[in-house]
Amino acid sequence: MTDRRGHLELVRKNADSRLFVHLLLNFIHRTDHERRGLYGGDLDLAAVGETVAMVSIEPDMRDPAFRQAFHDLRIMIGLDRQQAVNALTIAEATGIPRETVRRKLKQLLERGVTTEKERGRYVIKPGFAQRPENLAAAERAMRDTLQFMNDCLSLGLVRWVDRPGE
Repeated sequence: MTDRRGHLELVRKNADSRLFVHLLLNFIHRTDHERRGLYGGDLDLAAVGETVAMVSIEPDMRDPAFRQAFHDLRIMIGLDRQQAVNALTIAEATGIPRETVRRKLKQLLERGVTTEKERGRYVIKPGFAQRPENLAAAERAMRDTLQFMNDCLSLGLVRWVDRPGE
């Protein structure tokens, strides 16, 4: 993820900030609507579960071989490849109080979203992401993300800038 050949930049900087923020808020609204549906209306529960998911593979996502092996969400990542995370780390990452995080982790365990790899340390339960409803939600998230990006491009808000020398 560090081999960037360029980047997106705002074409007119803050001159288009209202339109950019409007598109961004529409994207966030669609995303939160989806997350509420997946987590019974509980965005804190969503944040805790998603933080477990992100932290559990964060170190490996820097490794090109790992990204190649697990590039497709339909490929299950086993317990051995996931780094476990505790309630304090999740609380610090999300701003949610640690006791609330502990309650949410218990709910995620009961729902089969997470599992304890070690006492008090959690990972995503292998196979959870591959459930048909979760794959469908990921497809919708990718569609919405691409819609936001394409809207920004088609309205001339952002452009791709190659790294010098390319």
